Amino acid sequence: MPQVGIAFQSNKSLAEYRELAAIVDRYDFATASVYQDLFFQPPWPALLQFAEHTKRPLVGPAVVNPYLTHPVLVAANLALLDRTSGGRAYLGVGRGAFFQAIGVPQPRPLAAIRECVELVQRLLVGERAPYLGEVFQASKQAYLRFPIPGRRLPVLIGGWGERIARLAGEIGDVFKVGGSANPASAPWFRERLDEGARKAGRAKGAVKLAFGAVTVVDRDRRKAEALARREVSMYVSAVARLEPVSPPLAEEIREIEAAIASGDERRAGEALSVETLRRFSCFGTPEAIASQVEELFDSGVDLFELGTPHGENEREAVRLLGEEMLPLLERT
Repeated sequence: MPQVGIAFQSNKSLAEYRELAAIVDRYDFATASVYQDLFFQPPWPALLQFAEHTKRPLVGPAVVNPYLTHPVLVAANLALLDRTSGGRAYLGVGRGAFFQAIGVPQPRPLAAIRECVELVQRLLVGERAPYLGEVFQASKQAYLRFPIPGRRLPVLIGGWGERIARLAGEIGDVFKVGGSANPASAPWFRERLDEGARKAGRAKGAVKLAFGAVTVVDRDRRKAEALARREVSMYVSAVARLEPVSPPLAEEIREIEAAIASGDERRAGEALSVETLRRFSCFGTPEAIASQVEELFDSGVDLFELGTPHGENEREAVRLLGEEMLPLLERT
């Protein structure tokens, strides 16, 4: 059965995350994720607030990368998160973005992601055998010196490309396309996931397909659209180039990029067509968002994560999503 999760940017105080966690836990959200975007706060302190102040959703980073954080540190944070949450942690891994700004290369991304998953799971189950990968190595002295889960955790792999989707089909539990709300691309990703699953001897549909995107809810549709335009315009040019099905027109993207380069965020948002905005965000009234999410579920998406900022007042927006949007989906 399709599920709805919720995701937050790592830009708030711990007190704010505690308050948001208390609100999230009132409703039937399947996941509570925190981004690990470069130049923002590390996700772990926020995730620990969700772990401690919720009882139901899976909690995890969406997503860590294997270049800036070694798998042993990822495993250590996850072990603490899993213990704090009572066994609800998941591992989210992806290539990461914006590395050109700090001059850090990203060589052999598929090998790095695969080995990161393998080494983290080795540490979490307490395996002591040496690990000899192309990117990462660990001797028998490499093990965590504090309580560990003693089991493998669910794995979410994030990305957009064919090869990463196939890898997720081989080794993941969930594949997340971050920044998309385009139902037309769901069958394309599902086909690649199933190809990877077949290669690994797994059943068709063994890996869940997740989408996540900017979400803005408001009873005033115009306010929701205005905020969604501001949020989406900042990154849509990068994400649009990855869209495998019906990407936005190049002329539209050039206009958005020119506006961003000149510092005119308002003009950038206005340059977005409604069609493009709907491909990369969910916005509007609770009824409108429920309709968009239902369309994604009908296209084959198993999990949709409602992404930040949720609304001008995030606490009230999360309440509105939980109290009015989720029940609409449950009825359908």
